[in-house]
Amino acid sequence: MYRSLPGILMLVLLFLPAGLAPAFVQQDEKRMFADRLTSLSNFVLKSAEVAASRGQEEFVKTFAQTVTDQMRQGFGVELVEAIRQEGLDPSPELSQEYQNKLQALETAAEEQFSNAYFSAQVLALESMIQLIEEYQQTGQDGALKAFAANHVGGLRTLYIRAQEFSVP
Repeated sequence: MYRSLPGILMLVLLFLPAGLAPAFVQQDEKRMFADRLTSLSNFVLKSAEVAASRGQEEFVKTFAQTVTDQMRQGFGVELVEAIRQEGLDPSPELSQEYQNKLQALETAAEEQFSNAYFSAQVLALESMIQLIEEYQQTGQDGALKAFAANHVGGLRTLYIRAQEFSVP
């Protein structure tokens, strides 16, 4: 009996990581999705705040207020809730890429600001939509996937509106 105990223990140790590996991979995928989406939504929100203060035209300020309301209320609150339901902590950080884009927007020339703002919004919203659609197809079922399904339509609406204001 004692001779087989090390053999059994060895088998358990060999198969344990194989059983846990998919769970770790799934959690990493959720974390990557949550971090990327949070960074993008924070950029969309912070750039809207910049537009609310720097925008000269009323349509810029109105769009920025719409974005701010949506990101702070339904979308933002529900994203944080979904992340927490998945057992993750929401990351309030902007990625370096979006910190640089926000800084560029903050320092854009006044006469170019509106176009720079809408161009940045179009790109960020497009990235959010692509990220969400991909997660809907490949992500694990759960709160984040349900969140993605519930919010892709609202992001598409913002995206279309931002495109209408953007100069090609």
